[in-house]
Amino acid sequence: MATVLLVDDDTNALNALKELVGQEGYRVRTAADGADALQSALDDPPDVVISDCMMPRMDGLSLMREMRRSNKLARIPLVLVSALVTPPADADVVGFLRKPFAVSQLFDILHRVATP
Repeated sequence: MATVLLVDDDTNALNALKELVGQEGYRVRTAADGADALQSALDDPPDVVISDCMMPRMDGLSLMREMRRSNKLARIPLVLVSALVTPPADADVVGFLRKPFAVSQLFDILHRVATP
């Protein structure tokens, strides 16, 4: 069973996504910001990370950069989600979803990069 690390500072959005992704058959862990997510991923690397872009302490783009610098995390697929930010053209992500997004879009990406 693949593990998905969900990262968002909005507790309501995080809990809703956790429920939906869990129902799809994935094991789900959560983090409230990029700094917590980075530590969680270093402690126990997930199969996929889905991160909001705009968060306190460490945003999603900074999380992406830190993951790509780490030998332990560099190959983990990352999906960025944002209502406002568009990732730079050179962003090393497997997907980008603009809020609000259809859950089917998220599942399409997840099924492509990790089996539940």
